[in-house]
Amino acid sequence: MSKVHRVTIGLSLLLAVAVPLSAQSIGSAEGGRAMPAGAVFNIVDWEGGPLPPLYERSAQLPLSLDGVVELHEAEFSDDAIIKTLEERRCSCDASVASMVHLKRAGVSEQVIQAMSLHALAPNRRLDLVIHMDFEGLGKNATPSAAARKGYLYLIIPDGERDRVFFGNLGQALGRAGRTQVDNTDLLLPKAVRRASFVARVPLKEHGRKRALVFTSTRPDIYTVTDIPEADRKAAQEFTFDYPASSLQSRCTLQALHRQDVMLADRWHLERSHLECEWD
Repeated sequence: MSKVHRVTIGLSLLLAVAVPLSAQSIGSAEGGRAMPAGAVFNIVDWEGGPLPPLYERSAQLPLSLDGVVELHEAEFSDDAIIKTLEERRCSCDASVASMVHLKRAGVSEQVIQAMSLHALAPNRRLDLVIHMDFEGLGKNATPSAAARKGYLYLIIPDGERDRVFFGNLGQALGRAGRTQVDNTDLLLPKAVRRASFVARVPLKEHGRKRALVFTSTRPDIYTVTDIPEADRKAAQEFTFDYPASSLQSRCTLQALHRQDVMLADRWHLERSHLECEWD
């Protein structure tokens, strides 16, 4: 049975040593290591030996798995590749399968270990921003605050789970505060109101993803199989590649609803747009 996740809108003793807030060598005058500004180390966990190794980070984008292979094939030394991984990190899948892939490509075990150590944390969630726009009829018509199809859904299948975002259009209409005017027709300017939401969606399976956007009269849709046939036909579908790791994991959904000319309480999902950023 498919699982579902639904999104609704002491004291510790620390030892810190600061150095200037700029890129610098981490070696001290005596040949040791200096801790960069803002770094802290829990003295309770310190056994009196050397502090954990620190690395000078570059402002460049992280390497990719293919980039590591390209450096190896270009006959960069292992020390140079490891140093580059220390400086830039790696936006890559550090799974066992990826490590085996690197090994078969001839990459040394020392480089593979460095890739595993300096890889960015795997993506486990998606920061979602939703903008709902409501276009009225124009003139002096008062936009309806009711909606027969009163629920906006965004469903992203995630392995055995369906990640479901659920938005109440009635509440969105009530809180829509920012209004702009569409002057395409000079004789019939239309007010467009916007309501925005922010949600954090757990998303653990990486790779090619599809997202379904639709409106429904039903407030109890928990999986893709629950979608009524009429709503499924009107659903808008998007696809995107969800990387194993990245500097950011953010998607923005924009949905335009247009008020029905004859029935004021009907808002039609006219179009939507999904855009994601990873780097």
